Amino acid sequence: MLKKIVLFALLLLPLGAFAQEKIAYFNPQEIYVIMPEFKQMQDSLQRTQLEMEKELKMLQDEHIQKTQALMNESDGLLESTKLRRLQEINGLEERINLTSEQFQQALGQLQQALAIPIQKKVQDAIQAVGAANNFLYILDAAALLYVSPNAVDATQLIQKHLKL
Repeated sequence: MLKKIVLFALLLLPLGAFAQEKIAYFNPQEIYVIMPEFKQMQDSLQRTQLEMEKELKMLQDEHIQKTQALMNESDGLLESTKLRRLQEINGLEERINLTSEQFQQALGQLQQALAIPIQKKVQDAIQAVGAANNFLYILDAAALLYVSPNAVDATQLIQKHLKL
């Protein structure tokens, strides 16, 4: 009889341990939007984008100016001069398109480079909160289809760890 009780207790032990495991979720957007580093990243990206737009606008203005000049003077120009100016305008269009593509790539690379330390900081905070609260998992709320009302929201714990 004692053997049965001990065996039964040993079988129930893993179920008791499973009941102790906690799973939490967090909302990364609520964390990122209040981080000063995130605001600095956005400001830096916005400044860079404005500088790029200024340079692109200068190229576009030059394109418009040369196109209008060609239209206004086309009647009095030699065919070879018209052709040379048209090639110049086409070259300028290509340069505008290439510059625009390069700016988009550079902006994407800058955003990625600036986001890495921010993401690392949040990831470290998630690790620390998970370890401190004995969470089995901390999941991204955006990826979850259902969250129980009894589930633990670790967003504020992570914010507190980050001193936000």
